[in-house]
Amino acid sequence: MTSLSILAALRRKPIRPRRNPARILVEPFFALSLDPLWVTTLDGRLRRVNPAFLDILGHPESGLPAGNILDLVHPADRPAAAAAIAGLARGNAVASLETRFRSAAGSYKSLTWSSTPFLATRLAYTVARDRTRQELDEEALRQSEARSLCALESTTDAFFAVNSDWHLIRVNRQAERLWLCDRAGVLGRNLWEALPDADGAPLHRMYEQAMFTGTPAHLEEFHPAPYDRWFDVHAYPSAEGLAVYFRDVTERRQAEEKIKRALQEKEVLLREVHHRVKNNLQVICSMLHLQERNLRDDTLLQALRVSRQRVMAMAMLHDQLHRAKDFSNINLGEYIRNLAGSLFSSHGVNSADVALRLDIEDIPVAVDTAIPCGLLVNELVSNSLRHAFPDGRKGHVSLGLHARPGGSVELTVCDDGRGFLESAPAGNTRSLGLWLVELLAGQIGAALERASGDGARYRFVFQEAGQALFPAHPLTSKESEK
Repeated sequence: MTSLSILAALRRKPIRPRRNPARILVEPFFALSLDPLWVTTLDGRLRRVNPAFLDILGHPESGLPAGNILDLVHPADRPAAAAAIAGLARGNAVASLETRFRSAAGSYKSLTWSSTPFLATRLAYTVARDRTRQELDEEALRQSEARSLCALESTTDAFFAVNSDWHLIRVNRQAERLWLCDRAGVLGRNLWEALPDADGAPLHRMYEQAMFTGTPAHLEEFHPAPYDRWFDVHAYPSAEGLAVYFRDVTERRQAEEKIKRALQEKEVLLREVHHRVKNNLQVICSMLHLQERNLRDDTLLQALRVSRQRVMAMAMLHDQLHRAKDFSNINLGEYIRNLAGSLFSSHGVNSADVALRLDIEDIPVAVDTAIPCGLLVNELVSNSLRHAFPDGRKGHVSLGLHARPGGSVELTVCDDGRGFLESAPAGNTRSLGLWLVELLAGQIGAALERASGDGARYRFVFQEAGQALFPAHPLTSKESEK
C-alpha cells in the first residue's frame, strides 16, 4: 500500500480521542456524591454540577444560569463569595465558607463550601454541605431556649442551676431578688462561695444527695440574716448537674405559726372550760350530798342520790376532756371503766358480794355520743345495784363495749340478778330511769334490745358518727324498773 493510500485510509477512519483514566475513576464519585459538587472557572463561571447540587437547589440542569455561580448567591453574601472566588485566581483555596444559594423555588439554602483551584487547567473544584436543616434545627433550639429562659424569668419561683463542679450556670431574676445580689456577680462562681451560709447546712446535704443519687429532693428551711426568710426548696438532677427551684414561704410559715398559736390558745380555753364545768358539777354534787343529810323521807333521799349520780357522770366526762389531748373525741372505753368504778364506790358495794366484770375496748367517739352513753351506763348500772341483788344476794354486773364491722359500736349492760318483774300493776308506768334509757338510746340513734332470763340484759348498737341504725326499741308498759 502506498503512502497516499494509507493517508487516504486514515482520513476515512475517525480518530477517537483518548479518555483520561483519572477522569474515568472520578466520574462515579461525582455523580453519586450526596454532597453538592460543582466545577467553575477561576472567575466563577459554571462548567459542571453534580445531581446532588441540582436536587438540593431544585434547578434543572438546563435551567442553571450560563453565567457566574455568583448569580445564585444571596445579595448579602455575594461580597464575601466574590472575594473568595477572586482569591482562587491567585491560587488561594476556599475553606468552609457559609453562603446562601437561591433555589428554583426562590428560597435560599445555606451551604458551607470549600474550593480548590488548579491553575494549570484554570478550573476550581468545589464541594459543599447543605446546612439548611441544621440551621433550622439550631434556630428551633434557640427559640426553645428563649422560651425556656422567658418562662424561667417570668415564673414566681426562684431558679438556679449548677454544673457537676457546683459552678452556677443559670440564675433567674427572682433568685437574684431573694439572694439580694447581682446575678452577673455570681454566675460562673462556685455555689458554696456565692452562698457561704449554705455550706455544710442541711441544704448542702440535700443538694449533694440529689446530685449524687440522681433523685429529686425537697427541704423547707429557715435562712438567717441577712435573709431572715423561710425557703421551700426543690432540687432536681439534670444533664448539666442540678436544677433548683425555691420560693419564699415566710408569710405562709408566719400564718401557720399564728394559726398554731391561736389553736393552742383555744385548747387552753377549752381545757379551762371543761375544768370549770367539772368543778361546777362537783359543787352541785356536793350541795346535793349536803341536802341529803337534812332529809328524812326515803323517797326524796333516793331521788337526790340518783340525781347526784347523774350529775357526777357528766362531771367525770368533763374531767376526762380536761385531761385529754383531743377535744373532738373521747375514749369511751376509759370513760365507762371510770364511771362504773365510781358507781360501785358511791353505792358502797362490797366486791365480794357483787363483782364488776368489764370487757371493754378503747373506742374514740364524739363528745355528743359519749355523754348519752355515760348516762345510759349510769342509769342501768345504778338500777342493777339497787334492785338486782336484794337481801344480800351475790352476783355480777357486766359491761361490754366493742367495735363492730361497718363502723358500728356495741354497748352491753347486764347482770345475773333477779331479772325483771314478770308482772306489774295495770296502771304502772315506766320509771324516770327507764324513760331516760329509751330517750338516750334514741338520741344516739341506737338499736335497743332488752332481754330477761338469768338477770337483765341491755344491748345498744349505734354508729360512731351518731347515725341511726334502727329506731330505738320502745319499752312496753310491762317493762318497769326492777
